[in-house]
Amino acid sequence: MNPYEAERRTLLTPVLLLLLAERRGHGYELVRRLADMGWRDAESAHVYRVLRGLETCGAVTSHWDASDHGPARRVYALTHQGAMELALWFVRLGELHGILHVFLERYVQLTDATGCGDDRPSAPPTDPASAAHMRRMRK
Repeated sequence: MNPYEAERRTLLTPVLLLLLAERRGHGYELVRRLADMGWRDAESAHVYRVLRGLETCGAVTSHWDASDHGPARRVYALTHQGAMELALWFVRLGELHGILHVFLERYVQLTDATGCGDDRPSAPPTDPASAAHMRRMRK
């Protein structure tokens, strides 16, 4: 696993807490809601591992919901402790947001100063997605 994937996996905890604060849900529904947020590569096995960990530490509870239309599903809900943890994540991610904003601004300035596609070692590599993001940042 590369460092980028590890960072995204770490962020799965607060995102799942947020989704459960919005409304309870079963695992596959949470995976779908993650995809709706743009998190299309969330592995269901990892989502279930994180949910089990959150349940073990008391941030979420679960119960089996028997349905007439299919197999029973484990439905997860946020606890009071989970709501407090979500609030702490909000503060931590807010601080990180400020740092990331400065980073992104400085990266855009660097690419403006060095020129996109420059062959110098100091010039950051760019791809179409990065270039599009930088154009949005400049606006």
